[in-house]
Amino acid sequence: MGLTAGTVLRGRYRVLSRAGEGGMGSVYQVEDLAHPGRVWALKELLIDPAAPAEEAAWAAKRFEDEIALMRRLAHPRLPAFVEDFTEGGRRSFVMEFIPGATLEERLARAHGPLPERDVLDWMIGICEALAYLHGRQPPIIMRDLKPGNIMVTPRGDVRLIDLGIARTYKHGKLSNTENLGTMTYASPEHLGQAQTDARSDIYSLGATMFHLLTGVEPTPMETPAPGSLRRHQPALGEATEAAVIRAMRLNPTERFQTAAELRDALVRCRALLGPVAPIVPTLTPQRAPATAPVTLPSPAVAVPASARAAAAVRRATSATAGGIPCPRCGFLNRRGARFCARDGVALSAASAAASAVPATSAARPARASARSAVAGRAAKPTAPVAAGVTTAELSVRRATEAFAGGRFAMTVRQCETAIAQGRATYDVYLLLGQSLAQLERHAEAAVAYGHAAELRPTVAALRAEGEAARAAGDLARAQIAFTRARQLDPRDADICRLLGLTCLDLGQPAQAEGDLRAALELNPGDALALVGLGRAAAATGRWDEAITHARAALAAQPDEPSAHLELGRALLARQRTPEAVRVLEAAARLAPDSADARKLLGLAYHTSGQRTQARMALRRAAELDPHDAEARRLLKHI
Repeated sequence: MGLTAGTVLRGRYRVLSRAGEGGMGSVYQVEDLAHPGRVWALKELLIDPAAPAEEAAWAAKRFEDEIALMRRLAHPRLPAFVEDFTEGGRRSFVMEFIPGATLEERLARAHGPLPERDVLDWMIGICEALAYLHGRQPPIIMRDLKPGNIMVTPRGDVRLIDLGIARTYKHGKLSNTENLGTMTYASPEHLGQAQTDARSDIYSLGATMFHLLTGVEPTPMETPAPGSLRRHQPALGEATEAAVIRAMRLNPTERFQTAAELRDALVRCRALLGPVAPIVPTLTPQRAPATAPVTLPSPAVAVPASARAAAAVRRATSATAGGIPCPRCGFLNRRGARFCARDGVALSAASAAASAVPATSAARPARASARSAVAGRAAKPTAPVAAGVTTAELSVRRATEAFAGGRFAMTVRQCETAIAQGRATYDVYLLLGQSLAQLERHAEAAVAYGHAAELRPTVAALRAEGEAARAAGDLARAQIAFTRARQLDPRDADICRLLGLTCLDLGQPAQAEGDLRAALELNPGDALALVGLGRAAAATGRWDEAITHARAALAAQPDEPSAHLELGRALLARQRTPEAVRVLEAAARLAPDSADARKLLGLAYHTSGQRTQARMALRRAAELDPHDAEARRLLKHI
């Protein structure tokens, strides 16, 4: 029996609705009660009570394998893992909820082929996810790649979902023990002719593309003949059809050998399509009744909507005459633009120079007239606006100037205005996040950085999102952001350390230890990583090891307060009280506003019999953190 809406699991996850169901599990959309407004996906093991014991054991093992696999993965195109648990005998795990529609659903709505450019964009993204999976050690094979396992978010971002039957490749093995997958998209290896490997996923990706580009399911175990795809979609590029055919070769050695190789081929196919044609609105003039006299409106009369729309088209046409096409989406931008108004992509200086042409004399009076009309309605005189500059662009300029001048509240208002007017680009969201962070509105900053990372998953945006979420106390969000940032740049020691410290705060010392050791391999003198390792050791009762790490941190950075604090904590645990007092006095001196340092110092004083000093230290700790119940309790008993 499935979960009903309103059910609360683990005292934290409230079921909102059922999001899907497969052969081994049901997926629900759940609300995180610890973080109101945050939504996750919860997958619960689904076993038929009437199923034979052997089948139930197999399903349980497969579910545990999926959990173990999800724990290991961190990529922007894969759902992020949160946690797993067992409650009431029911096994579940929580992961990132990905909104949108699967490509299977899009196919059903389209009743025919999907646009070639869209398919290429989506499959390039899926190739990136496959390259990551195949690059793990040992490689991870998807085995059930199909339109139903590919999600497109409302922003157009593509994500790979459902790793329920993914497996690790076993070197030297001739075939799979189990051959799972959907026959329509399955390679010959899926039938046991050989062990599935990375090239098996490439076949499935080719079969998926065949379906998306033709609207017709591919024939199982058959390589398409040249021209077969173009019969269903005559406008399909020859290069795209050739790439699909090669990906679907029955002999694995004749396919693309890696996902990266297939991705490069699809990028070349997309380049052959050329830029997207700009969208020019077409207006149908309104015909006045024959009996109605034609009069010009007086300045006090409102201009009809159709006339305002026509004027807008004239302004857009004059602004983009000789404009700059965006290299990504093909949108024709105004002359002199540095970034695309549609997707924020940087425009090349060469394109700008080549596209720059003087405005026609006919356009000048229209713009001058428009400026005069605006000036006549304005309550206050405003600075002149350059021809062709949109209101959104003007807001971005004002936001940039305000940020440079330290006016962060003004920057936030201008960024929000630009976004509301359609300039929801990576750069604007990044600037909004920076301004909110300066105002210490960390939760809002994390959301803004998150939007920037959705538009362009960069290390800078993801790290900023993680740091803002961490400052706001949203550790789950911080962990996901740092995990993605680390995937993009595994050689960044700071990100490894931040991820490790976040895992520590989440009560995951084993995972934290791995990340912190990785940080130290990249930067052996990282004092904060050493402090984190000390905390991880202390969390599992390895106090001598904690002392060693804390001393190493002090050797690397003698004035690091957290190193003194953790060393003092470990010394207290080992009942080396005189040493602990000296170290914690140094911690309190280096961090006078640290309630933890004062509380531990008070405990050390009390243990050593210095009751007066203990009361003073604990009283100061309670003043610094009025919500610290432990400090108040200790103070009451001394």
